[in-house]
Amino acid sequence: MRLVILCFWIWAASGAAAVAGSDMEALLEFGRGIRQDPSRRQAAPWNPTSSSDSDGCPVDWHGVQCNGGQILSIAFDGIGLVGNASLSALARMTMLQNLSLSGNKLEGVLPRALGSLASLQHLDLSNNRFIGSIPAELTKLSNLGHLNLSSNGFGGALPVGFRSLRKLKYLDLRGNGFVGKLDDIFAQLQSPVHVDFSCNQFSGSLASISDNSSVATTLQYLNVSHNVLSGPVFASDPTPLFDSLEVFDTSYNALTGNVPSFNFMISLKVLLLQNNKFSGSIPEALFRETSMVLTQLDLSCNQLTGPIRRVTSVNLKYLNLSSNSLQGTLPITFGSCSVVDLSRNMLSGNISVVHTWGDYVEMIDLSSNRLTGTWPGQTTQFLRLTSLRISNNLLAGELPTVLGTYPELIAIDLSLNQFHGALPKNLFTAAKLTYLNLSGNNFAGTLPLPSSETNNSTTVDLSVFPVQTSNLSFLDLSNNSFGGPLPSGIGRLSGLVLLDLCLNNFTGQIPTSITKLKHLLHIDLSSNHFDGSIPDGLPDDLVEFNVSYNNFSGPVPSSLLKFPDSSFHPGNELLVLPRSGSPNSPEGSGGRKHGMKRGILYALIACVIVFVTGIIVLLLVHWKISNWKSSEKGKGQHKNSVNQGQGAPQRRAEIPSSEIHDVSLGSSPSAEYGGISVPRGGMEGQHEAQCVDQPTGSISSLKDSSASSMPSLISSPSDVRSHHHHSILRVHSPDKLVGDLHLFDNSVLFTAEELSRAPAEMIGRSCHGTSYKATLDNGYVLTVKWLKEGFAKSKKEFSREIKKLGSVKHPSLVSLRGYYWGPKEHERIIISDYVDATSLSTYLSD
Repeated sequence: MRLVILCFWIWAASGAAAVAGSDMEALLEFGRGIRQDPSRRQAAPWNPTSSSDSDGCPVDWHGVQCNGGQILSIAFDGIGLVGNASLSALARMTMLQNLSLSGNKLEGVLPRALGSLASLQHLDLSNNRFIGSIPAELTKLSNLGHLNLSSNGFGGALPVGFRSLRKLKYLDLRGNGFVGKLDDIFAQLQSPVHVDFSCNQFSGSLASISDNSSVATTLQYLNVSHNVLSGPVFASDPTPLFDSLEVFDTSYNALTGNVPSFNFMISLKVLLLQNNKFSGSIPEALFRETSMVLTQLDLSCNQLTGPIRRVTSVNLKYLNLSSNSLQGTLPITFGSCSVVDLSRNMLSGNISVVHTWGDYVEMIDLSSNRLTGTWPGQTTQFLRLTSLRISNNLLAGELPTVLGTYPELIAIDLSLNQFHGALPKNLFTAAKLTYLNLSGNNFAGTLPLPSSETNNSTTVDLSVFPVQTSNLSFLDLSNNSFGGPLPSGIGRLSGLVLLDLCLNNFTGQIPTSITKLKHLLHIDLSSNHFDGSIPDGLPDDLVEFNVSYNNFSGPVPSSLLKFPDSSFHPGNELLVLPRSGSPNSPEGSGGRKHGMKRGILYALIACVIVFVTGIIVLLLVHWKISNWKSSEKGKGQHKNSVNQGQGAPQRRAEIPSSEIHDVSLGSSPSAEYGGISVPRGGMEGQHEAQCVDQPTGSISSLKDSSASSMPSLISSPSDVRSHHHHSILRVHSPDKLVGDLHLFDNSVLFTAEELSRAPAEMIGRSCHGTSYKATLDNGYVLTVKWLKEGFAKSKKEFSREIKKLGSVKHPSLVSLRGYYWGPKEHERIIISDYVDATSLSTYLSD
């Protein structure tokens, strides 16, 4: 009897050792495909000589759990493994319950052998580089409760058979290339709790969700954003079924119809429906103080109309209704909202109603509407306000001093309005203010910065400007009527990255204290009346510099010679550019006197020759003189009118009130300019897919980070003033132009694809776009003006105005060839013939 028992234990031990050896060999085989292991934590698993612990696992194996020598769990998450993952080797582990390899750089495909892991409960391969399709054998894992394949390169259709995965609660397939009808997929799911199908190519509708009662009753998280879904959200009103749903995200699809009320979803906290095609009015139930616990609501970028009702919900914190067609006045209350984004609508009325919004609001974006009045001066409101954006409205009056007292305010954008008067003295001393954009208004007077230097007995009151430096990083005061000298206190704004004072009336010399701004990257002082020399010692890291249309003199500092001539001219006739070789340069000054003597002699000889030649020519063309006079008289009138606009640009471009609302400013929650991160007043962009812009080289790869002012539909490609109006909007471009190209005649024919690949060279910027010289395949040269994002909302209106301009024909005007309207808001292009800047005057007089 004892002999039988002894034999039994010997047999069991040898069997267990065989099983354990099999699992270890499988893990070692998996390890042979690992090319890099930066953490070096997994060196032991690839070493078969490691000693074992009481459970049969080598003692140095991190992330591996065993039982009786068999591997139960493998968790190699986020340790930087690089290589070809041989998952078929791991399929031999019959007792494996958890396989988690997320956050590495593993490659390969899902083998059919994975279907043999009958004990597998948790499979996470997210954030790797796996490709291929999901094998049907994966649906045989009857114990699988957690499946995460997100952020890989998987594609194709999902296998039929998810119905057999009865224990599956967590399903995350986001960030792949899966296709198929979402209706069919939901029909197979049993009782999931978390489902994320976002950032794929799924089509169909969501109507089948309500037909599957098991899904509708258990689902807590549903994200199907960034797909190609269409139709209404629900076939009927099935909301009583979704009493467990907390997050519902269908953004960035093509869903239509009215927005459901969702008033029976008692657990719903986050509702994201932005960037669809919803129409009609917004249900009042979403704003009411009811049993709903909704905290985030985003309906931006749809086609919603009607007024905005009172917001009385005490739970709603984030509200984004931007980029719709909402009308009426501002609501008198916003409950407990901390973020309010109503930008790019058609709201009207006096903005002073915001003083009733309470003290919960932290971010306000009301830009690109039709609001009037001025900002209220109450001092007990907005103690938590961090971002205020009300640009591109019809606001007027003087700025109240209360703006400088908000303790948490970080960003102010009041550009493109009709404010006037002087700036409050405390605006530059706000405790946390980093972004200030007041461009495109009627402000006047001097800047309220104290002088850091004193002359004689002059006393400076520094009480209005504390000793500590300001936090300002972005300062745009362009296109106003500020005057007087630039205070030397500008040097106290030590954190400035961008300084734009162009199109004002500043006078005098630039204070040397400006060289203290060591973080400065962008500076534009053009179109003022500055004189004297350009200070030496500006940061070497400057990426933009413009002082054209001033009266500077003397040599240009060597650190600024990297900038093109357009940064200094036109204007500044006495400025010396050493590299130019012109009479103003040192190389040309030595022979100036001799040159003048020779010039006088040559001028006298030329005058005699011209006089004699003129008499001969007049005798020869006398018979044509009558026709020439009649044609030259008509041309001369137009030429005079054109030449009147060839001097320095106007101080301020007048913006018709009837057109100002076509300007569309961005409303992403944050924006970055020159390293400045600026919080925005909304949630738009929170879930946007990221795009990578290609390097400049062809029309389809052009990119400009300038902002939108009121655009002029036509301008010469050789604009004497190429002012870059700074803000935070971006002009992006697609990899290929796939929109509608409209040509006004058949004299020059080309396609949008040909225009996409045309080599491009930037020839000028203005406040409404960037002009490029583009050469077609046949050698024909065009001027392509890429307009700023948000130029026009209506294709019909844009087309009508461009066609009007294209119909204007005159010898002294550059005619338009056509225009391009792309599928996205930032794809607006005006096309005309190219005119060389050096021959513009010749062209006008021919």
